[in-house]
Amino acid sequence: MYAVIVLMVYTWTIMWFFWKLPSWLFFMNAGEILITFLYSVATNFVESLLVLCAPVFLCLILPRKWFYDLFVSRGAALVIAGLGYMMYLAFQFQGKNDYPSINLKAWSLALAFALLMLIVFLAGKINVSRKILEVVADRATIFLYLTIPVSIISVFVVLFHSVI
Repeated sequence: MYAVIVLMVYTWTIMWFFWKLPSWLFFMNAGEILITFLYSVATNFVESLLVLCAPVFLCLILPRKWFYDLFVSRGAALVIAGLGYMMYLAFQFQGKNDYPSINLKAWSLALAFALLMLIVFLAGKINVSRKILEVVADRATIFLYLTIPVSIISVFVVLFHSVI
């Protein structure tokens, strides 16, 4: 399931990185762009580990039948729906002028949470969705062979860059 998190988080960052890259070429040299990329990857590594804590925590506190037995499918559904909602919110409020003057209403957050829990519940009950989520999680592990070494290197570079 960590692979699903990595797939979503790193893809989102790489998409935005390449979206902004043409404008960065006007005022940043290649070294500065590489350092920016490495900082982004190190941030993604920490973010993805933090996102992984949510399904693991749910697995620990909920009864075994609810989450533990269907951890991959329900965890992947939770991660895909939760990160998808966060990406939607990030896309809606891109700048200070786009953000509404009032905070998000409590009922809209409660509705989003209820829909998220419904998606997670249905992911474990419907066999087709469970199989699809398990296959996606299994196939996404190939990205870990690339992202984990790059993430570890980027964390070391960021730590080295911060010290010196």
